[in-house]
Amino acid sequence: MSQGRSRRGLGLFLAALLTIAGLGLAARTATRPDANHSASSVSPQSSAGLKYQQGWLGADDAYSIPLGDGRSLWVFGDTFIGATPDATRGPSSAFIRNSIAITSCAAGKCSIEYFWGHKDGKPDSMFSIPGPDWLWPMDGVVQDGTLYIGMMQMHVENGGGAMGFGFSSILLASIPNYTAPPDQWKVSYQQLNKNGDAIPGISIVVRQGPGGNPDLSNPRGVDYAYFFTLVQGKGLGTQRMGLIRILLNQLNNAGRPGSSAWEYLRADSTWAAWNDTETTLPKNSAVLLKPGATEMTVRYHEATKQWLAIYPIAFQQEAEYSLTDSITRGWKTSRTLYDYPEMKTANANYTPHVFCYAVKEHVEFEKPGQLVFSYACNSTEEKEVLQNSYLYHPVVVTLPFPK
Repeated sequence: MSQGRSRRGLGLFLAALLTIAGLGLAARTATRPDANHSASSVSPQSSAGLKYQQGWLGADDAYSIPLGDGRSLWVFGDTFIGATPDATRGPSSAFIRNSIAITSCAAGKCSIEYFWGHKDGKPDSMFSIPGPDWLWPMDGVVQDGTLYIGMMQMHVENGGGAMGFGFSSILLASIPNYTAPPDQWKVSYQQLNKNGDAIPGISIVVRQGPGGNPDLSNPRGVDYAYFFTLVQGKGLGTQRMGLIRILLNQLNNAGRPGSSAWEYLRADSTWAAWNDTETTLPKNSAVLLKPGATEMTVRYHEATKQWLAIYPIAFQQEAEYSLTDSITRGWKTSRTLYDYPEMKTANANYTPHVFCYAVKEHVEFEKPGQLVFSYACNSTEEKEVLQNSYLYHPVVVTLPFPK
């Protein structure tokens, strides 16, 4: 899709994310444009997913980032915005590259507000940079009073690249005033990597694990941020998940090339410096999960003393999961987490064009023994996405915690 809001190829974003590569662009600093927002009461654990309301008409991606005090930030990818609060998807609806929501929960009840930007009086992306490139959000964390969110910087590849899209770079957004209303946020960006050979930030782990230490083999492991990183292969199913880390006190000096603070996990479970000019992880880097995914989460669960990774496998009919006792090794063979009902022929809304993806865990909404996660479904037929409201929105599911 172009920045001119063309919806051509709407159903093919997942394939593009999994297969494309592009030329690098330098990251730039930008301030987010004025935001619009809306509010109403909704439970984020609804089996129907986050509700359509006040003009927000659906999106994918849907990472959630705990902000403290019962608040969570939800970051979405490409988003439909209605011309009026009660509008439906159609020719008059806007299509922006990302949006957010903030849920506030207390005494078992939650409220939600959606936010997006404005430009020239029209809806625009919440996060943006100068020029034609756009941003798709990834995972994020709050650390030392700053909100950090990974971002894929994307561009159109006319006449080349899978589906016509490519990675320009991978960015880390920093928002030091994230407690302010979103229309006042000041956002700056650091480039973590050129192009999409390696994509750090698909899942970010900070101060999780026993005693808050993600890597018990190192007493100082608590002092690092861990970035699960997709290393691209040649074709679908050949990607793998590696792991890099950086000291927490270096998160504001993480830009590459330039930063020498990054380390990667080697196959022997030791850490080594990641050369700031390398755009992919070395051949001796650890393979934690294979195949990898452009959207997933890794979270620690104190009750079971286990790490849980949940993720989609491209175009399969189920979400997958893997467990381990250590974030750096021993990930078990992938198992089925959930069968997408939208992809089953017995479903009343089934069509052969629908596929599901974007599987993420939301630990802040879980009760003991529960797993709360979301996914989204899309279609290779644009008409289906515009006409069927069950498509292209986060579906939130609650299940018993997997074994």
